[in-house]
Amino acid sequence: MIEQMEVETNIKVNFPNMLLVAGNGRNVGKTYFACSVIKHLSRHTVVTGIKISSHIHSYNPEDVLFKNEHFVIIQEKEITNKDSSLMLQSGAQKVFFIMAEQEYLYDAFSYLQTILPDNAIVCESGGLYKLVNPGLFFFIKRKDSEIVKTEHLSHSPVIIENDGNDFNFDINSIHFSNRRIYLNHE
Repeated sequence: MIEQMEVETNIKVNFPNMLLVAGNGRNVGKTYFACSVIKHLSRHTVVTGIKISSHIHSYNPEDVLFKNEHFVIIQEKEITNKDSSLMLQSGAQKVFFIMAEQEYLYDAFSYLQTILPDNAIVCESGGLYKLVNPGLFFFIKRKDSEIVKTEHLSHSPVIIENDGNDFNFDINSIHFSNRRIYLNHE
C-alpha cells in the first residue's frame, strides 16, 4: 500500500508523453477536447486516457484496480456516457479513472504511474498540473469568458477557447513520436 506522502510543490514528475487538459470550470469542453485529441492521435499511435475527479462517482466494483479509504482507481471497460467511457469510445486503448481529493492525488497517481505504458497519454484533470510536467498542457475556457482558475496560468498552458461549437485550435498540430507529445506548426 502506498503511504501518504507530503508533496513538495517544486518537485514534479516529467511526463513528456502526456497531454494534460484542465479547464476554467464545468462544461467548458474539456472532455470533448480530450476525446478529439484521443481520436486524432489514435489513428497513428496507441493512446491511454486518464480522467481524474476529486469526487467519488458510482463505478463497477469489477473494474477496480486499487481502492483504499482515500482514493479509487478503475480501469474503464463499460460503454456509457461517463467522461472516462467517452475516452474509451474515442479510441483510447485503455482508460483509467482516478477518484481522489487533491490531498490524495499524489498517492493515487503514484500508484497508477507504476502501470502506465510509455505511449501517448491524454489526461483530463484539474489538479494534476501541480504534480507533473506534461509534454503539453492545455487550458480550456469559454470564448469571451474571464479566466477564474488563474492558478493554472503559472504553469504556461496553451489556452484554448471554445465558442460552443468549436475550438480556436487545430488538433492536427498535435503529434506523438519517440515517447513525446508535441505541437508541430506546419
